[in-house]
Amino acid sequence: MAGLWLLAASPMVDRGLARLIGWALQRWTRLAVRDYVSLLHLSVGYRVEELAVEEGDWLAGKSLSELKLTREGVLVLGVQREDGRHVGAPTRETTVGSGDLLLLYGRAATLGKLDERYLGIGGDLEHEASVAEQQKVVEEQEKGEADARKETENRGNR
Repeated sequence: MAGLWLLAASPMVDRGLARLIGWALQRWTRLAVRDYVSLLHLSVGYRVEELAVEEGDWLAGKSLSELKLTREGVLVLGVQREDGRHVGAPTRETTVGSGDLLLLYGRAATLGKLDERYLGIGGDLEHEASVAEQQKVVEEQEKGEADARKETENRGNR
């Protein structure tokens, strides 16, 4: 039993099975084979999540431009309406209603807090705190990019 567990937990076996499954899917189906976890960088604290909007939620009754979720680092990928309609490419004018199911991409911690945010001044304050937190993340990313550019330039000048 322990041997099977070690075999199943092996990264080499995982890669081999992934290749085998990918090959089989390409050979016998028309499905696009993609590693969405790697594609979306979900392994570094980001994820795609569905969020059900309920009456009284901070999101309910506002347009995406009013919500300013991008300032929090949250992208709305789609909206499933309560009546079954789907908005596959929501715009700034798209209004979020109670009963909607949102497909979101962002940092896991931000999405978790967003799901717990209630209407009112408290929700607005949480939004502003999340915006400030996202600004720090952006600054760290920009610093990392600048450092990487300098390192590349330094290697080129050697």
